[in-house]
Order: sequence, then structure tokens, then C-alpha cells
Amino acid sequence: MGEMACVAVNPGAQGQGDGERLLRHIEQRARAAGLKRLFVLTTRTMHWFLKRGFVQVTPDELPVQRRGLYDKQRNSQVLMKDLSSPTKDIAV
Repeated sequence: MGEMACVAVNPGAQGQGDGERLLRHIEQRARAAGLKRLFVLTTRTMHWFLKRGFVQVTPDELPVQRRGLYDKQRNSQVLMKDLSSPTKDIAV
């Protein structure tokens, strides 16, 4: 399992597909590294990840080492994606 952290697209460039390309590249590299799942923690962009195949899970589903670092006060949403199934292009 791998964590995708600190992904941002400049507001002036949003809507041009940069985030989509970046996510696809990260997913390809994660699969090539043998990872089966990818997770993110977010306080703002949950909807963006949900549209791209991530599902909301509880902090209890994080890897043990990462779970110990989870800051409950930040109230980050934990989202996970299964990389073993083929990716589907979505209409955004």
C-alpha cells in the first residue's frame, strides 16, 4: 500500500487535465512497484478523489505505521483506491 501526498494543481491551470495526468502517472508507478492499494488523506478535495475511484475508509484501514501518525484534530478524510482493478476514464 502506498500513500499519495501533497498533490496540487495551480488554480489557474485547473480544468486542463493536469491533475488527471498526474494521478494516472502515480497509479502506473504504484502498480509497477507492486502496490495493490493507494491512499490519500484530504481535508478539502474528497469529491475529486471520489470521482476518480477512491472510496472513503476509516483511519483504522491505514497501514499500522501511518495510523500512528494520523492526526485526529486535522479531521482528514481517508480515501483508498484498489489498484488491482483496471482504471476507468471518467467524465468530470
